[in-house]
Amino acid sequence: MPSDPVAGQAFMVVGTLRDDTDLAEFAALREDEHKQLETLRSQGRIGAHYVSPARRATFVEIIAADEDQVGETLATLPFARFFDADIYPLAPEDAAERTRS
Repeated sequence: MPSDPVAGQAFMVVGTLRDDTDLAEFAALREDEHKQLETLRSQGRIGAHYVSPARRATFVEIIAADEDQVGETLATLPFARFFDADIYPLAPEDAAERTRS
């Protein structure tokens, strides 16, 4: 597991479901995925999580020190192997506020 998420920054991970995904295997892991998401959320490693079934995509906010730790966190999710993931570092909230002013 990544260490000390409090010291980390937010990243948005956009995962696109692979075309060769075995949907029966995917469905069988749904409960395990939800349990792991809740565990990570309680540890402060996961924030927002959204799914777009029509686009076969998921969006997960991960708190980590760097992209390597994002990858470590993603690797703990049962669904990770079904998605191609792109990782985007997010600006700190105070920086985002200054750019809107």
